[in-house]
Amino acid sequence: MEIRDWIMIISVLVIIFGWFYNNNRNREHEISKKKLEHRLRTLESFLPIYNSFASSKDPFNKDKDLTDKILRSRSMFQTYGEQDEWDLFKNFAIALDKKNIKQVEDNINKLSALIRSRIRKELDITNINL
Repeated sequence: MEIRDWIMIISVLVIIFGWFYNNNRNREHEISKKKLEHRLRTLESFLPIYNSFASSKDPFNKDKDLTDKILRSRSMFQTYGEQDEWDLFKNFAIALDKKNIKQVEDNINKLSALIRSRIRKELDITNINL
């Protein structure tokens, strides 16, 4: 074999390796985009709940869909949430069942602060002091 043949073989191998590498990177990128999409939907699912509690002393009478929102958000946190997010959400739900208003307020404030910071982290936005 001549040097020209070796150059051709090496060129083809480099192209094949590059194609596989690029394909793998694109696949990882698509997976990370999907993960980000699910995470953001999960974190954002709590915001209407927080808004209902923040805007009313009696949120269940004012927002008739609040129970559905809580159940939907709960299932999303169980599926896509991290452990500390799920623990706070679970504590929020337990306090809500016990009608412990003080604990509900504490948990909702902690959870909203955590969610706000996680959304900013997921989107790579620096935190702000409120």
